[in-house]
Amino acid sequence: MPALVDEFISRPDASERHSTVIIASRERVWAALMSTRMGDVRAARPLFAIRRLFTRAPEEPRGERDGSAVFLPLAEDPLREVVLGTIGQWWRLGRGEHRPEITTASEFRDFDLPGYAKGTFSFLLEDAGPGRVRLVTETRVRATSPDARRAFLRYWLVIRLGSGLIRRMILAKIRSRAEALARSHARTEPPPPSRATPPEA
Repeated sequence: MPALVDEFISRPDASERHSTVIIASRERVWAALMSTRMGDVRAARPLFAIRRLFTRAPEEPRGERDGSAVFLPLAEDPLREVVLGTIGQWWRLGRGEHRPEITTASEFRDFDLPGYAKGTFSFLLEDAGPGRVRLVTETRVRATSPDARRAFLRYWLVIRLGSGLIRRMILAKIRSRAEALARSHARTEPPPPSRATPPEA
């Protein structure tokens, strides 16, 4: 089955993919994924702060300081895949991100104003054996013009390692939550019925 993210960025200028195997059901993994926000990953907050020094104006709104407010939900296939998107000029040091007003998936897909880059942040659940799920996160970026592509790729060289570390931290947080949900569910399940003892002759 084709990935939903291909509908938005099929040929990225840059991409990065990370995954983790989680010992939990698909339902538990999905519940953990849906309840996790970037701001929940405390260890990643210093990396967000460093990123803001490079990409954001000092008057950045509080609601965007953990990165969670800049992503637009684009597509969702429950229990399988979710795709978020963002558009910006992240390489414009100290001048904010200059994000256009994009409010729907179709607007994101059709956006082609030169000088910007479009990015997707997706999660995909794959079977990894009995009682296990592989959770894959992928970041894709495509610029809307050659000058934006050159500027973004220079910026990508600087932030790629930190960005990948944040993604791995998010995966670890989701894995921890999903496996905790699985353990909690196992404790509350009733024990299987005992086999009846046959009467003595």
